[in-house]
Amino acid sequence: MSGEKQSRLYKELAEQYRDKNINQAWLCYENALYHYQKECVTEVSDIDKETGLRSEQMDPFCRECSNAMRALENQPGFVVAKTAVILLSYNHGELTQACIESLRQNNSPKTYELIVVDNASTDGIVQWLRQQKDIRLIENQENQGFPYGCNQGIALAREESNILLLNNDTIVPPNAIFWLRMGLYEKEQIGAVGSVSNNVVNYQQVPQHFETVKEWLEFAAENNVPMKYPYEKKGWLVGFAMLIRRTALRQVLAKEQAVSKTVLPEILDTRFSPGNFEDNDLSIRLLLAGYQLRLVKNSFIFHYGSKAFQRAPEQFLNLLQINQKKLAEKYGMDLIPNSAVETALVNMITSRETSLRVLEIGCKLGATLARIESRFPSAEVLGIEKNEFLARLASGVTNVVQGDFLEMVTEELCQNCKVDSLDEASQLNKSFDYILMDKVLTDQAKQFLEKAKVCLSANGKILIVVYNAQCIRSVRSDVEKGFTLDELTELCNACKLQILRFNYQSAQLSKAEKQKIVELCGSWDHPMRLLYEAEKFIFETAV
Repeated sequence: MSGEKQSRLYKELAEQYRDKNINQAWLCYENALYHYQKECVTEVSDIDKETGLRSEQMDPFCRECSNAMRALENQPGFVVAKTAVILLSYNHGELTQACIESLRQNNSPKTYELIVVDNASTDGIVQWLRQQKDIRLIENQENQGFPYGCNQGIALAREESNILLLNNDTIVPPNAIFWLRMGLYEKEQIGAVGSVSNNVVNYQQVPQHFETVKEWLEFAAENNVPMKYPYEKKGWLVGFAMLIRRTALRQVLAKEQAVSKTVLPEILDTRFSPGNFEDNDLSIRLLLAGYQLRLVKNSFIFHYGSKAFQRAPEQFLNLLQINQKKLAEKYGMDLIPNSAVETALVNMITSRETSLRVLEIGCKLGATLARIESRFPSAEVLGIEKNEFLARLASGVTNVVQGDFLEMVTEELCQNCKVDSLDEASQLNKSFDYILMDKVLTDQAKQFLEKAKVCLSANGKILIVVYNAQCIRSVRSDVEKGFTLDELTELCNACKLQILRFNYQSAQLSKAEKQKIVELCGSWDHPMRLLYEAEKFIFETAV
């Protein structure tokens, strides 16, 4: 799309937002002006000798956008701030240079400040960084790790700037940061937003596959455009490209009583040095401070992947295990498995034009429900989580109540799903189109299913995931001991539930484990192999 077309597009968007969100409207005018000046005004610094005006001041389009921006700035509630881009550098200078050049090429210098923290590189990149006039540089004499280096960069940023943590092995396409900023200002409660990418965890990776950077940037040009539903609620965001509201950071520090004039504030917890899981931790702290997190699906940033850790994969895996354990120790439980999206359940839900009501029993951090809301924007969802801490976090992600499903009355369920309160439990039969049970069935399975049937709509379905107790590598706690296929079939029959669909997910088996299955079944091709190969069973059932 040409610069002129983009400028017209974003000006039209600004006019649509003016009565809805003045901060997003201002950002759209700013982006329209940037694209117009970049390609349509050849020399914005030229001064006309007769009028004394700059060339962009004489241009009607530039003048109209500038006047509109000034008018919005004078309205109550205008809070747009610049972005402080915090970039850590440790060797791989060519990647750092490419990242910085993409920032310069695709963003107005008026919208951001660039702070680079070099962690004692030895490849000559520091000499290049020193020569860049638009960079504020911190030179560490030893590698302080990612969390500490980010804290140094944040401390150097202007006090009012929002913070973009950006990996140096990224390429920032046009409009990627713009859409992140739009997401951050979608409403006041949003504390941080993150980008999608080609190489990232936490379900932030796009499904497309390309071989070259050029192809990915062509994809970005098609992706980083206005979307009707661009946001997905998240329980945590990956720090490779994470834009954080400055006021949210202040609130987190104030809540933790961590503000100090003599000690570098620990925005990122340095116990996770040299890196990994500090972004999970910050996300959790933002949720606990009352903020929400969003994935911005129309902000794609290309990511090469961690070059430093790729050279020592075993060391990297060990670091992941150590830091995941540190995170669990900090919060008293392992939150990583509780933040997983059960994609198999999401894929079983079919599209509907009418409103869709979904209940998840044992929703953990609410990630699966958030994915359902993203895929079906008109859906009404409700999560029930027994664990008080998980429910507290999940309530910042989606519609969640804390409690024991078996002890909750049907009227309470009805009210939490925004349905009229009903007197008789039997009248609740038209409430939930889908009820999800992701690895929550235990010795009370029959009671769970019988009560779920009462809350199910006439044509509703119960979607179930359980661990396979016969899996060849099944080593689980009593809570997750699972069911055999026969046990689950008998359970459904006892509850008068019809099995509509059945699937399973295979465990990652070693050669020895595969050989053991062959010994049990007689051959690898035997149909009974799934009884031992399956890690999880997935059922779709109905009354």
